[in-house]
Amino acid sequence: MNKILLFFLLLINSHLLQAQSTTTILKEKSLIKGQTIYLNSKARLGGKNRLVIPIQLPPNTVAWYYSFATVATSNANQRVQSSGLEMQIARLITDGALNLIGAGLVTNVVAQLIKPSGSGSVDIYLTDANGLKQFEKTDLVGMYSYNVPAFYKEGTAQNSRNGIFQIPIIRKDLSLCLRNPSVTEGVAVSLDVVAIVSSKEYREIWTSKSTETLYNDCLSKFSIKDAASEKICDCAKNQIQTSYLPSAFVNLSNTEKDKIIRDNIKNCTLKMGSEGLLDKEERVNEIFQLIKGQKLTKDLPGLNVSYNELISLGVTTPQVYNGLAFNLLCQQQNEEAKKNITLGLGKDSQDLYLLENLGNYYLLTGQYDLAMEIYQAHKNKKMPDKRRFKESLAQDLKEFERSGIKNINFEKVRKELKIK
Repeated sequence: MNKILLFFLLLINSHLLQAQSTTTILKEKSLIKGQTIYLNSKARLGGKNRLVIPIQLPPNTVAWYYSFATVATSNANQRVQSSGLEMQIARLITDGALNLIGAGLVTNVVAQLIKPSGSGSVDIYLTDANGLKQFEKTDLVGMYSYNVPAFYKEGTAQNSRNGIFQIPIIRKDLSLCLRNPSVTEGVAVSLDVVAIVSSKEYREIWTSKSTETLYNDCLSKFSIKDAASEKICDCAKNQIQTSYLPSAFVNLSNTEKDKIIRDNIKNCTLKMGSEGLLDKEERVNEIFQLIKGQKLTKDLPGLNVSYNELISLGVTTPQVYNGLAFNLLCQQQNEEAKKNITLGLGKDSQDLYLLENLGNYYLLTGQYDLAMEIYQAHKNKKMPDKRRFKESLAQDLKEFERSGIKNINFEKVRKELKIK
């Protein structure tokens, strides 16, 4: 029952740390791509000098564009190069030049589009169903009843070589009615039509609660919380929120989250330079003074914070790694302790304190023979503080016991090395 309750509490907490917001995005949709249409002259027999292109706009269209280019020709198979309208529109959306400015309205970007070239002449009328009916109506002998139908001026070009239009009119009965106005010359017309479609996109966002939790987690890595550490944590928080979705970050292990926060603290400290920790040397001295007090009060979690902050400030001496490692061993965080022992030995492979803690790591993880190999090799050596190695070890064993660690091999070590 308790496990089920814990599961639901964790589930509720993960939802509190993240939320979703909706945003409207625009996407281009090509309706006609570089279609070449040939229109006869009025005097030429055969073929047509008029043609209708129905415009079937997709749902959620907020605007649409069309461009055309012409070539004067008598060749009905003449091809005319496309204007690449779809690619141009896509680039403007990506660059943010084309976006919504109100309910169903988009910025006018015609001036930013490349107008195609042309050498012929064509009439293009944008019509609704009524204008289309007029455009196609003929009399009893087959002559067109209307020379010019009812049209929308926003998308109409008369006697034009080329053109590009942004159309705000959204209807289901729109058509482009093309007519060759020339009596003697045929014309090939290339046509591109692109619709702009809007849709809602759900995006995960950092809530105020998740932001506050992240900021506080960062601040907990500092032993001294002041304006400098707050400024660094603001920087680290912003970097993490840019790099991670809240759900992805929440689902990381505590060790992974801790590493990410510490890495960003280091990065922000370097980036901010003198604006971050104004007097690094003074701060380092303050932390060392704090460590002395934390050792006396047995504040093991506080010592973790202090040692890690020293490392983030670039104080990566064997002594700092050793202090952190011993503190972690006292908290039974053995593998994390081993990482710091390894880093310290990388700087000084003969450091007796680190070698002692390496033996302690083996002892606490059940590798008695490896521990005794180190203890025996160094038991009579003098430490930098003038004590013998085995005297320092005797103190370590007492500290482990005071920390609540029970190990059947402690007495075995004392007996074999003849220490109290």
